Amino acid sequence: MGTKFANLHIKTEDPTIIRQGLQHLNNQMGIELTGRANDNRNVIDHYLYNFEKQEPIRETGLKVTYYTSQGRQWTSVLNDYFEWGTIEPVGELLSKFMSEPIMTIGFFDEDIFEFTIFQNEGIKFKKYFCGEWASEEYGLNEEVIDIKYLKEVLEIDQEHIDKLLQIENPQQAVHKLSELIHIHLWVKSSWIVEDEDLAEKYSKLDLKIM
Repeated sequence: MGTKFANLHIKTEDPTIIRQGLQHLNNQMGIELTGRANDNRNVIDHYLYNFEKQEPIRETGLKVTYYTSQGRQWTSVLNDYFEWGTIEPVGELLSKFMSEPIMTIGFFDEDIFEFTIFQNEGIKFKKYFCGEWASEEYGLNEEVIDIKYLKEVLEIDQEHIDKLLQIENPQQAVHKLSELIHIHLWVKSSWIVEDEDLAEKYSKLDLKIM
């Protein structure tokens, strides 16, 4: 088994915006975020059901634990539910509740690094860093490559963008992106309790499901 991790980053340093956005997320899919979901519907299925029926499926009173860390313009968010395959729909759902760019990082078994940016309820940029064999093996969806948008959001120049997008190796791509935007991307919530240095960089945030 290889390394697996996922994390989410919001382009704001305003704690009020972060808290309000995560609270809305809690209210729509808090059960999944606590790890207590007991059915097979995915995050978006839950959201659509809630929206159409206006009858949210949730247990109130439970708490969801997040870990947050502020960096240069971005706030990083971790949760035990985040992994490749779940982090992307979480980012998409969260983009319905806040206008700021939301970046999701999903890394699976050294085979795939999925890098996505959501804004205004949709995907604005999506790139898979992997070999052609992995793309075929995992049946990866079509990418969304908008270089102008990526430059504006990440605030890095064309030369560095070009070099980043040429990388095929998932691990190298994660490290290169982390270096360019000055955000620690090789991280997941469960590592915090095992690493004192990592724990010092993150603050625990418990939010009730309302």
